[in-house]
Amino acid sequence: MKVKTLLLIVATNFLLEDASHSQTPVYFNIISHNEITDSLKYKTNPFHWAYIKPKVKELCDSIISKHARYNMQLDGNFILGALNFDNASVSDDDIIEWAHNSPYIDVDGHNHFDANVNPYNYSDLAKLLDSCGVVMTRKVLGSNWGGAQQLWTQYQNPVAGYTFTNFNWQPEILWGMASPGHTNDLNVFGVWKPASPSSTQSFLQHDPNNQLTGIGGGCKDAISYTINPLSGEINLYTQDVIDNIKNIVDYIQTLPPGPNDFYTMNMMINFRDIPEIPSFADSISTIIDGIQDYVDEGKIVWATLAEKYDLWYAQHPNPNDFFNYNCDDITTGTDNRIYGRTALIYPNPSPGSFTIEFDEPTDCLIKVRNLNGQSLFSKNTTNSKTFTVNMELPNGLYFVEITTRKGKQTQKLIIE
Repeated sequence: MKVKTLLLIVATNFLLEDASHSQTPVYFNIISHNEITDSLKYKTNPFHWAYIKPKVKELCDSIISKHARYNMQLDGNFILGALNFDNASVSDDDIIEWAHNSPYIDVDGHNHFDANVNPYNYSDLAKLLDSCGVVMTRKVLGSNWGGAQQLWTQYQNPVAGYTFTNFNWQPEILWGMASPGHTNDLNVFGVWKPASPSSTQSFLQHDPNNQLTGIGGGCKDAISYTINPLSGEINLYTQDVIDNIKNIVDYIQTLPPGPNDFYTMNMMINFRDIPEIPSFADSISTIIDGIQDYVDEGKIVWATLAEKYDLWYAQHPNPNDFFNYNCDDITTGTDNRIYGRTALIYPNPSPGSFTIEFDEPTDCLIKVRNLNGQSLFSKNTTNSKTFTVNMELPNGLYFVEITTRKGKQTQKLIIE
């Protein structure tokens, strides 16, 4: 823990010295969740635990070796798995404590409370993590801006555990307003103390008297390296994530600088994606390498949620200071939302040759990718209503990625 504290002090001093430069940095980190709905039964199945533990360590090693920053946010199932199968209550080198002792990784809780299925609230998670030897650098609460079962407003004061009723916990950081797959999250950069959950506008208002500090996640959908759990489709591929991060950062560099500018952004990943994407850790390494030039130039600064918190208050001791900026105001030219079906692919299943038919003549980029995200075919079309692709591919599932001026859509293609 001393190493982590020293690293934060050095980073804070460096960034404060660098704050006088005209360039506006984006404070960036990787964040992961596991969920109670994950297919792997971390807390009850030793074989599932034996599978996921080395995968998580490989991911952590990739991040540590690149000196990136990572908030590993764990729910009760994973923490109990470590306690049950990794001797986390007595070991100094269980996967959770080992990760948290790295100067590049913070371990926090993540929770969807359900008295019948998941009888642990955030205070209970803090108690479980404490049993694993983890003391959170800054206490983080993951919550949406309003309507959640555990509304963030109750955590303005210490809250007792649901299971560990004698354990009280109070967070400092409110994060989670920008998680992929959620429909009413906020896509905002910045640091502020939310006023109330009555509306989006009131949540974005700053109340200097509130206890919780909100940290925005930036443009969530544009850089979320995840698999859609319903369709099984990969939302974004590795190079897409790299391109979109850089495009967002480039756009921010064009904005007029302000006295409170503090752009916070994160790339969200999920443990449930690890079994689905071969060489998952290598893909994360590739993304980190892909933005390294922006890190070297100072356009991107790696910082965990705790480091963002400390950096903000080191630069802004005035409690009335705040900053938030809506991601919807950013136009990068790489909008990756999935639009309605504007292209028809037939035949599908296909013997290898297939046609893409558009509603109207369209300029677009067509790519065919395999399950690993590798591009097998790429072609620009101009003012075309139909386009035929002839390929020799092994039988299996592929993805046809179609990018037009309206955005990007991805459709499944079966070769048989």
